[in-house]
Amino acid sequence: MKKWRMTLTVVITVIGGVLLTDGCSTAVRRQWLTTFFDGVPPALSGTNRVAAAVVAEANPAPEIIGQRAPVPIVVVNPNASSHPPFAKQQCSECHVAGGGQEMREKLPDLCFNCHKDFLIGMKVKHQPVEEGDCKSCHEPHESNFKHLLVKKGNDLCLTCHDDPLAAGKVKHQAVESGDCLDCHAPHATNFKGLLKKSVKDTCADCHDDIIGKKKYVHQPVGDGDCMECHAPHATKFKGLLKKSVKDTCASCHDDIPGKNKKSVHQPVDDGDCLACHNPHATDKKALLKKTAPALCWDCHDNFLEKAKFKHDVVEDCTGCHKPHASAEKTLLAKEVLKLCGDCHDDKDLKADKGHAGAEGKSCTVCHDPHVGKEKNLLKPAALAK
Repeated sequence: MKKWRMTLTVVITVIGGVLLTDGCSTAVRRQWLTTFFDGVPPALSGTNRVAAAVVAEANPAPEIIGQRAPVPIVVVNPNASSHPPFAKQQCSECHVAGGGQEMREKLPDLCFNCHKDFLIGMKVKHQPVEEGDCKSCHEPHESNFKHLLVKKGNDLCLTCHDDPLAAGKVKHQAVESGDCLDCHAPHATNFKGLLKKSVKDTCADCHDDIIGKKKYVHQPVGDGDCMECHAPHATKFKGLLKKSVKDTCASCHDDIPGKNKKSVHQPVDDGDCLACHNPHATDKKALLKKTAPALCWDCHDNFLEKAKFKHDVVEDCTGCHKPHASAEKTLLAKEVLKLCGDCHDDKDLKADKGHAGAEGKSCTVCHDPHVGKEKNLLKPAALAK
């Protein structure tokens, strides 16, 4: 009995000394405790310590001493991609065996051992592709993005190219909400600007046929050269025009309104060519939206509606007036006497007694050029004489 008490005293003393020793680690303490007591969990090593986020449970089970926390679920990026040789640990497919990072061939020849040579027969080639700098866009082993890209979508293009949307407030919707690769090929193509298709066919993917069965087609439109007038990405002008309407038209039509003109049609002077003309296609000559005089009535009062007498030529406004600009007042095509003389024979005019003493005077002194309430379109002042 005395011997048993002495043994117990020694054990308690030793355990107490261990617990009070500052220099002992948690692992050492647990080893000592395990020696003398059952049920003490083993010490956790550095390799089996698992950090996990605390997940709330509806009915949490009581904590069991020594039980490991569950391994957290890792969400894999669905856009991640791995190069097959790398994933299969086939390093020698690309690297020289025992040569560290030395490649078996130069790029892009090495890539074309597995990938189709997309440069063959192509006229327009993306500069980094042509220079064999595949790694400027692609990761060689694995990436967080599809196709082993170093960055996502448009962000990759903006590494080298300036942001095309910074060119102005008016932005092409396809560019603003889409992907560069919607229109452009990343490697090579047969079309300028690395377009996948011709300009005409690229635009037609989204825009309805603007020509249809129209009789008259604006030449650049007929040629499919939309970018003759329009910017493809962004601009400062409505309709994605590269310049204002006036300057756009003047790029080809440099004789409007012309020099040394006394009178200029207001829409022309304002640079509003689209007030009268359709820029793409129409069934009217000169790409007019309507024929005269219906087109003229869009701005001018229709003086023909209640007229008792009408000038025979009044239905054709451009028979006497220039539509853009003129050296004569009121946009007349010629000086009044010469203009009237094109239809009215001078001998017949002189034979009329009413013209006595009117030689050399403007016809519009006595006659209204368009409509009137009296025969011969005489003005009230002429009747009073």
